[in-house]
Amino acid sequence: MCTVTFIPREDGFYIAMNRDERIARPSAVPPAVFGQRFAKSIYPLDSEGGTWIAANSKGIAFALLNWNDRQVLREKGRTRGSVIPALLSSNCVQAAESALFRFDLDGILPFRLVGVFPTEKNVLEWRWDQRRIERNTSSWTIRQWCSSSLSDATATSRRKQVFEQKLTECHAGSLTWLRQLHSAHDDSRPLFSHCVHRQEVETVSYTELICTSMGIESHYLASSPCKADLTQQRVSLRLTRTPTRSSSFPVNKLQRLFVSPRT
Repeated sequence: MCTVTFIPREDGFYIAMNRDERIARPSAVPPAVFGQRFAKSIYPLDSEGGTWIAANSKGIAFALLNWNDRQVLREKGRTRGSVIPALLSSNCVQAAESALFRFDLDGILPFRLVGVFPTEKNVLEWRWDQRRIERNTSSWTIRQWCSSSLSDATATSRRKQVFEQKLTECHAGSLTWLRQLHSAHDDSRPLFSHCVHRQEVETVSYTELICTSMGIESHYLASSPCKADLTQQRVSLRLTRTPTRSSSFPVNKLQRLFVSPRT
């Protein structure tokens, strides 16, 4: 139950994700940097030790959504959140796909995994149905993926209408616009809004990754995005770049700071 939005930029991209979860589920840990030297990654941790969104020091990002419209063939044995950490050493599409096919998916429920590869200008989606992995490739253009425990198809259809309407706004594609989109409510079908509020489920966090040739920033809000001022109440992590031939996004320094909003 989530919404992921991808926005390509001249110098990288934005990717943002609303995480919709049961209110009773334990809170996640805000994003931090993991790994060593040039194999660093940045991501939040859920209560089961996995993650739903991440980026590595090569500027590659991943986001994982539940595939709710697919029939569950086998009971859960492991968390879907374990998938992304297994791919974070990848430096290209081929390496990521090889790592995914090597990873033991037995006991993992159906999911959709989005991968963003800026060097290759590729956006991929892998789908796991508990029998095989399907692969779809998308163009390097702005787009969105949606899921909902009520219906992935309905959530995608309803949010697409809001998404396309907002694309006509003059500041479409900016960080301000992205945050407003993920805070949006659909009064006609509130259960399928970008920002979800149901009796037992709501949008529990908003994660924003900003990737440029200089590195990655992760902005995180541990609440529904409509309940807080995203320009004021967020923790940011910045990875700064040191030139090297081995990586296009190497990292040697971590700074924790509050950053003024970009537009």
